[in-house]
Amino acid sequence: MEIIQLKLSVTNCFLIKTDNKYVLIDTGYEYDWNLFCKRLTSVGVRLSDISHIILTHHHDDHCGLLNKILKENNNIQVIMSYLAKDLLLKGENDQTHGGGLVNKRIKQLIFLKQVYIGIHLKKIIDKKSNLKFPIYKVRENDILVEEEIRLKDIGINLNGKILKTPGHTIDSISVLFDDGDCIVGDAAANMLQFAGTKYCVIFICNINEYYESWRKIISENSQRIFPAHGKPFLVEKLKINIWKNQKKNMVMN
Repeated sequence: MEIIQLKLSVTNCFLIKTDNKYVLIDTGYEYDWNLFCKRLTSVGVRLSDISHIILTHHHDDHCGLLNKILKENNNIQVIMSYLAKDLLLKGENDQTHGGGLVNKRIKQLIFLKQVYIGIHLKKIIDKKSNLKFPIYKVRENDILVEEEIRLKDIGINLNGKILKTPGHTIDSISVLFDDGDCIVGDAAANMLQFAGTKYCVIFICNINEYYESWRKIISENSQRIFPAHGKPFLVEKLKINIWKNQKKNMVMN
C-alpha cells in the first residue's frame, strides 16, 4: 500500500488509494488552498477522485480546508471522532481541556518568533497562531467514530483500522494499516528535536493520555509513523522516547 504525502505550509496530509478512489487524511490550513490544489495536481489526483476524508482531530491546520474541498466534491464522506462534532462547530481550536507547551524552550521559541514578526512589520501577523477555522457542521452522511473500528466496516476498502489516540486533543484519532504504517496526525511529531520535543508535538492537552496513546500505537505493532509535522520515522523512536517529557516541565501557552 502506498501512502502519498501532500506537504502543505505546515501540515502533512496523506492520500491512500482505495479501488479507483482516494482517502484523504487531514486537509491543512484554510489559506493552504492553492498549495493543496497544486500538490493534488502534482500527484495526478483530482478532487473528484476523493471518496473520504479522515480528520485526525479538529485543529485549524487539519480541518481548515474541509468546507472548500466539500464545496468542490460534496460526495466525500468525512470521518472523525464523535468528540470532534461539537468542536468543529466552535470554529476555533479547543482550549477548554487544559494542557500546555511541552517545555520552556518551546515557549521561548514562540516568543522569539513573535518578536521577529513584530520587528519586521509583517502584513500578515502569524496566521498560524490564529487558531480559528471555518465552522463545519456534520452532515448526515458523515461518520462519527465512537469506538475503534476497521476501515472496511465504515465502507473504506483498505486493510486497517482507526485508533483512538487522545492526548494532544480529546478527539485525536490515528489510522493504522495492517502493514504497520500508522498515520497519527499530532499523536506524535518529528519536529524541533533540538528544543527537546522528543517526538511530541509542541502542545499537549493531557500528557498522560498522550503517552498512553503512544503505548497503544506501539502495542498494535506499528512499524512506520507518519506524523502531520515532520518526516516519517520508525516506531522505535516512540519506544525510546516514551515518558521522556514530563508534566512538571510543561508551561502554559
